[in-house]
Amino acid sequence: MRRWFAARGFVSLLDGTSLARRAAGQQLVIGLLVLLAVFVLGTWAAAGASAVPFVSLTLLFVVLVWVLSNLARRRRPLSLIREVGWPERAAFVLAPTLAAFLAPATDPSDLLLMLGDLERRGLEAMGWLLGQLLLLGVATLVVSSGLWSLGAWLRRQVITSFVAAGGALGRTLPLLLGVVGFFFFTTELWQTLGRLMGWGYVLALLLFVLLSWLFLSNRGHLDLHRLGSFDTTAEIGAELRDTPLAELDGVAAPACCPLTTEQENNLRLVATISRLTVASVIALAFFAFFLVFGVLVANAEVVASWIQARPQVVLAWETGNHAYALTQEHLRVAGFLGVFSGFYYAIVSVTDPALRAGLRDTAEDAIREACAARLVALHHFPQPERATG
Repeated sequence: MRRWFAARGFVSLLDGTSLARRAAGQQLVIGLLVLLAVFVLGTWAAAGASAVPFVSLTLLFVVLVWVLSNLARRRRPLSLIREVGWPERAAFVLAPTLAAFLAPATDPSDLLLMLGDLERRGLEAMGWLLGQLLLLGVATLVVSSGLWSLGAWLRRQVITSFVAAGGALGRTLPLLLGVVGFFFFTTELWQTLGRLMGWGYVLALLLFVLLSWLFLSNRGHLDLHRLGSFDTTAEIGAELRDTPLAELDGVAAPACCPLTTEQENNLRLVATISRLTVASVIALAFFAFFLVFGVLVANAEVVASWIQARPQVVLAWETGNHAYALTQEHLRVAGFLGVFSGFYYAIVSVTDPALRAGLRDTAEDAIREACAARLVALHHFPQPERATG
């Protein structure tokens, strides 16, 4: 039963019941150890023998914190760590940071050769400090919110969206093409996005993804009170029909699912991911469309006239009447138009049901089902009262 909540990213909804999360601490321990090993060993593989002191010091610091934290908790020195406290978090962040500062610098880039050894080691240590803090925050969020278990659910969402998109794209594509289609023929787009490379291009795309996320996660787009309210026991039973709690009853109606702030944030997070998955399907469809369309109508000569430079040809072929070419500029322009189309769909579809007709958005259905399951779990699996006195 706990697995059913976890598979949908709703682990936090079990809080307040006897089925509440018990293994989150162990999962965070494993996750942090794996991340630390991957990045430290990756540095060793990239820098070779020069990284041996760094790897050795990192391992020494981790083992030292491991032993001392167990001794402080009155356990055996090498006992398995079952939860992450401040010593473990400090070790994850500071072990590679101190090792990078104390060991000889491992970054061979020419940009750092002009600096002294102390400055180079200081820069590497600062990079590790910021990187480890970011990884610690992301890992804690993923485990505490239950997102670590969303893999199977996301796969189902993507497959369902693609299957449903076949007929719906026939309505969605013409509507969105009227907005973004003419962008394809603007030389400014080809001269900017078409020639933008590296992190500049990636950050330009991520900006639209971030804006989509911020808009879809807005509190006004998801009425949790309405989704968690049930007027009759029949409504609760209908939502539980396909869950492991289908045979359980006894919840009095009308009822409203009690949610903490953390649980509300968890539900909004899952709903946002679900809706972004649908928007991603739209983005991929438009990327494929503009890529094919671009190859058909704009060969290397046309692209060269637009960008005022020689295009980077990936693939070229000729027929009796026309020379075709797929260039990197095609890929970058089609990628931007695809992401922009997904962004536009995410923004407009919230207020325009006709635009999302036929594309299945299961966010609200999944939340209502989870709220009904929480009501039953609270009734049948109450949290044991702690002894006082």
